[in-house]
Amino acid sequence: MAGIFLFHRDFRIIDNVGFSAATRECSKLYPIFIFTPSQVTDENKYKSTNAIQFMIEALDDLDSQLQKHNSKCHCFYGDTTTIIRDLVKKLDIKTVFFNRDYTPFAVKRTAELTEQCGCECKTYSDYYLVEPGTLVNGSGEPYRKFTPFYKKALASRIKTDAALSPRFSVLDKIPDTMEHRILLKDAYFRFTGSNLNPDILGIGCRAEALARLTRIPQKYDATHNTLSVSTTELSPYIKFGCVSIREVYRSIQNTAIRRQLLWRDFYAHVLFAHPHLGKPLDPKYERIAWDNNRTHFAAWCAGKTGFPVVDACMRQLNTSGYMHNRGRLIVASFLVKTLLIDWRWGEKYFATHLVDYDVASNHGNWLWIAGGGADSQEYFRIFNPWSQSEQNDPDAVYIKRWIPELADVPTREIHAPNPDNYLKPIVDYAEQKTHVLAEYKKIFA
Repeated sequence: MAGIFLFHRDFRIIDNVGFSAATRECSKLYPIFIFTPSQVTDENKYKSTNAIQFMIEALDDLDSQLQKHNSKCHCFYGDTTTIIRDLVKKLDIKTVFFNRDYTPFAVKRTAELTEQCGCECKTYSDYYLVEPGTLVNGSGEPYRKFTPFYKKALASRIKTDAALSPRFSVLDKIPDTMEHRILLKDAYFRFTGSNLNPDILGIGCRAEALARLTRIPQKYDATHNTLSVSTTELSPYIKFGCVSIREVYRSIQNTAIRRQLLWRDFYAHVLFAHPHLGKPLDPKYERIAWDNNRTHFAAWCAGKTGFPVVDACMRQLNTSGYMHNRGRLIVASFLVKTLLIDWRWGEKYFATHLVDYDVASNHGNWLWIAGGGADSQEYFRIFNPWSQSEQNDPDAVYIKRWIPELADVPTREIHAPNPDNYLKPIVDYAEQKTHVLAEYKKIFA
């Protein structure tokens, strides 16, 4: 039987549930990937060239893995269903295999492909430790609080076993003359605008992912909020499946990190149950009267707010496509609950810059800060950027790295409101806090 394995964001041939199953069912298997215009061109208003750059690097590495077994990653450009339907006819394909994804875009894509591809589709659970939609509370409803979700996940059997080894002998090649083919070297320039980022976090490849697994900080519990100390930095590798989530879970014994992996699952469950992007779970949050000052937003985006810790975090994002998780919380709180700017503005800015952009996690975390999401913080909880600076970068190591103009300024001055030798803060924090709380209290008090 001839089959296709369609890669989405699972760029490896080891511990890949769907790929392994496909090699065991087929006598001939064609590995493929499809670049779709709605994702990789400017049709996508949430397009991140950093994420696309990393993705193509990971695809190139996947191609190298497959070439060792006399095959390759056959890449195409166009509509997924149209291309698959054409391949089904020309290659006499009986079954298309792929791992399930759960974003609104992916769910729609799967439904269309299953209905219209012209052959059988077989899908597999591979991306999460607990498959979205399978864990419910005592009332049979999806969880909206993390702690009970986490406890239930631990009490159930988390999927950590490795997938069966693939049968590489069945892998085959598709003729280069097939319509809609695209070379990866052309994809780099076509979809990143010939603007490769030399400062991007890491290289998209499996070897680097496995190496990072061996470099997990030994004192993670004590230092994971310290901005100058690197965390695992595994998120882009997990996002694009350079390493499986099961490999990560098995390799890491630290409970705090494993808990973070289940936060990722939690947000995937929430989005799958409530697939309304850009909408808070609590409709009362739609009534907030945002200031939406565009000058303030531009300063936030550029890392020029006059608040050193906020600016350092944003400059890290703008340079590397990455930001420390504590930094993400600090800058999000500052945008939403100090500047009173709509969380969706920040969510989109992150989406278009992050190398590890994950729609469920990004959407969920921004809603958590704004207060209208699952297990969100209370509306009156506002991060003080000055105290966050002192607590999470006490020696200003991180701030001085990303704001070199502060390199010679004494640390105590950097942490002080209205620091000398730096930009004047665009707002008075105390005044803004009073203003923001007054607006929130109109709805919730």
